[in-house]
Amino acid sequence: MVALQKEPGFRSKKLLIWTNILNKSKLAGILAGLGLVLVGCGGFVYTTVSGTVTGLGTSGTNSLVLRNEGNYHQSLTVDGTFSFNEASNAVYAITVATQPNLVNCSVANGSGTMNSSSGVANVAVTCVPNVQIVGSITGLPDGDSLYLNNNITNTSQSLNLDVDSASALTSNGTFVLPTYVVSGDNYNVTVSRPPAGKFCTVANGAGLANNANAAAAANVTVACVSATPVTVTVTGLTAGNTLVLTDTSTARVDNLTLTTIGVYNFNWSLLTGMPYKVAVLTQPTGQTCSVQNASGVANLGNPAASANVVVNCI
Repeated sequence: MVALQKEPGFRSKKLLIWTNILNKSKLAGILAGLGLVLVGCGGFVYTTVSGTVTGLGTSGTNSLVLRNEGNYHQSLTVDGTFSFNEASNAVYAITVATQPNLVNCSVANGSGTMNSSSGVANVAVTCVPNVQIVGSITGLPDGDSLYLNNNITNTSQSLNLDVDSASALTSNGTFVLPTYVVSGDNYNVTVSRPPAGKFCTVANGAGLANNANAAAAANVTVACVSATPVTVTVTGLTAGNTLVLTDTSTARVDNLTLTTIGVYNFNWSLLTGMPYKVAVLTQPTGQTCSVQNASGVANLGNPAASANVVVNCI
């Protein structure tokens, strides 16, 4: 009987195969163990925190920005769902990063600790309408501008909003302030800067915003009447230097910042009988300015007196 001859190297090949199998098994075991460590440490195993937004609307006119504890953001413009990736054992916190103008949004079930890989899906963001401030103006001359403030101070907002030049009120009739007020917050509409030669007052300008009674914030009235300017003639001021004058006669801040010689009016004109008192608030660098005819009483029938304030700089 002829003995079978094994192919040269057969034993070494077989040994190599078994070695590879054993090495792969060991590698699989190591990777499995490493995976357990990563899961235990909150490593590469992720799940989601998700929820729904209601009250934002479907027109796309509102823009809401949400963020999580890692400062990742998501923007939404219509009602719907959202989702953030989170580590399987992470502490999560979903909050509002940017509120829309027309509505105010609050978050429920937005914080907690992930305790499984199944995720969280019950975060609820609810948006309710804000209140629009609407009013009317009378007595505004053609071609002039009126600037208003809407002072809002509360837990949800802290604003001192000037109507900017692009939104300046330039004609009599109805106006709408650009920033809405959160329902439940106080508002206070005041005059920031009246037109020259006018004194403007606000009626029904303060109240508590209530989206169940929005009409209450739609009856602000602004009336402007003729008034006397406080006019200052500045001499001796070095070009490029800065002089700041102030009228200290009332609690209202009325400062005038000047950089050249000339004739200037303070921002606020005065009703007959109102006092004025002009003082230097900030002296120019290297110069001293003094005020002549600094105080008096405004008189629409005799405006020359309040036009006779002179500031000399040396």
